[in-house]
Amino acid sequence: MRKGTGAKRLDEPTLTSSDWIEGALQLISEAGLRALTVEALAARLGVTKGSFYWHFKGRSELLAEALRRWEHRATTEAIAGLSVISEARQRLILMLDAASQPPRSRSLYAALAEAAQDPIVRRVLNRVASARIGFLETCYRELGLPASQAKAKAVLAYSAYRGLLQLAHEAPAVLPDDWPSYSEGVLQALCPAPKTKRKLR
Repeated sequence: MRKGTGAKRLDEPTLTSSDWIEGALQLISEAGLRALTVEALAARLGVTKGSFYWHFKGRSELLAEALRRWEHRATTEAIAGLSVISEARQRLILMLDAASQPPRSRSLYAALAEAAQDPIVRRVLNRVASARIGFLETCYRELGLPASQAKAKAVLAYSAYRGLLQLAHEAPAVLPDDWPSYSEGVLQALCPAPKTKRKLR
């Protein structure tokens, strides 16, 4: 990233690196990873391609920064927010309820999942999946499930979440019309009543 050392130059960019990152995430969400090019993003933001290089060396650096922000926002911050809730079942309900809301026709997660063959994307998706499944597993264990069952249940819950996103993109017509009833059924299936409550150390 270049940094100015004096008065503002005429060719100095008006957009910040954060603007480019947010624009990249929005473009990926709407059109997929292949649509993310410096030229396309510059046109979308209404600036010249040259201004991009004030902030990034190239597309790969922008993609890495964009994915880092998405990972932090959608996983690290989300889990931190849920972790302050003392009741494990309530944490689980809130996380699963968010996942079972009516999915958009295309989401950023679904777009990234389609591009999982990209090494940068694959590494981030692996970290996100591990963190989310680990959080779910902890909740299930606090509800009294043995470790092996808690892990299996966590993987099942996360698989259901990913499957909904994929269906919403590939075949939205097959999703239930009565979404509230469907999401309630999902919660009942994946969020059991607590057995012996315990707080894991």
